[in-house]
Amino acid sequence: MKHTPSTEDFLLAAKQSEINALKQLMINSSLVVNVSELIHALQKERGLSNSYLVSEGKRLKQEREAELPATDQAISDFGLALQELDLKRCGSATIRLYNSLAYVMHSLDDLPAMRRQISRQEISATTNTKFFNHLIAGLLAVIFEAADVSNDPDITKVLVALFNFMQGKEYAGQERAWGVIGFTKGNFSNSAKEQIRALNEAQFGCFDIFNDFASILPSAQWRQLESADAAVEMERMRQMIVRFRPDDSLPSAIGEVWYQAATARIDGMQEIAYLITQELSKLCQDKVLQASEELRLHQEHLVTLGEYEAPPMSALTAMDAKSSQTTVAIGPGVNINLAHSLYELVQRQAEHLRKVSDELNNAKQTLNERKLIEKAKGILMTTQKVSEEAAYKQLRQAAMDGNKRIIDIAENIISVSSMLKAH
Repeated sequence: MKHTPSTEDFLLAAKQSEINALKQLMINSSLVVNVSELIHALQKERGLSNSYLVSEGKRLKQEREAELPATDQAISDFGLALQELDLKRCGSATIRLYNSLAYVMHSLDDLPAMRRQISRQEISATTNTKFFNHLIAGLLAVIFEAADVSNDPDITKVLVALFNFMQGKEYAGQERAWGVIGFTKGNFSNSAKEQIRALNEAQFGCFDIFNDFASILPSAQWRQLESADAAVEMERMRQMIVRFRPDDSLPSAIGEVWYQAATARIDGMQEIAYLITQELSKLCQDKVLQASEELRLHQEHLVTLGEYEAPPMSALTAMDAKSSQTTVAIGPGVNINLAHSLYELVQRQAEHLRKVSDELNNAKQTLNERKLIEKAKGILMTTQKVSEEAAYKQLRQAAMDGNKRIIDIAENIISVSSMLKAH
């Protein structure tokens, strides 16, 4: 005959479930650390490849060839991190995470062929940029989904900070890539100028959210980086792009100056990203240790209180006379100490879960808004046949014109789209 689980069994199982979830978060966070390193390597390879292509193989050829093994090592480390995932233990919470990983793996399979085309100069810098943009976007989605499946508010906050920082860093990387193309060619079209301006605005929008969620040290390092020489040089060269006119000409050597300044700034960003990932790893380890210690204390406490001759009473009966308007009759042989203890543990666990839920909802609000904005962008891209950048520009412009938040405009677009589908 099977044993019917008791209150104690469920209490301990709840704590063990929390530990299991934290261990899974620790695995996901380890994956995120490797994703961060891989993104940085791909960003560098993208920039070097662009300069190589635009200059027709005359610039940064050796630097590009030297960077390829570093990217391959990052890909290898990423693959090792993937091996830690238990793909048999999957459910609805991991659908989008695993789908993002499938997209990334498919894109990485295409990387060797893309490299050969670059070496033979068979593709344009624009095509190269778009390929790497999509691959890196897939990796950023992995970080986003890791944050979305997190059920711990503290870990979620760090993941939200990391995602927004890495997204801002990617916008900075794209700004570097398009700037290299323009400066190396010696001219900037109006669309290229608008693209760089939009990327500049977008990255600082991400860094604002990062500052809202980041701890003191990463925020301080970010402020220091933005006052460094590389950032000052970047801003000076951005103004050159703004003032550029179609009949102007720029010496192509400025492309390398732009690349070096942008790279110094992005390398500084990677140091901050590394700091955040280290903070994330330590937080996960501390959370697991803390939860494991609480489980041990629960077990010891229940064993100690259970050393009475009478069997335990249900913890869900009203044991607190102060909070009950009725008098509960305690029969002979009832283990009052254990019943009180279980009742207190149930209450404490319930309060812990309520607090975690509230904090988690607050931490995930930014992620939920991001989902709605992405959905609205998708609607605009489909209905108006425009690019992702153009769709986001429409959202941003509508928000500015109406003196509203972008999320408000996104929600309105989704609502109108739903109404149209219903009729």
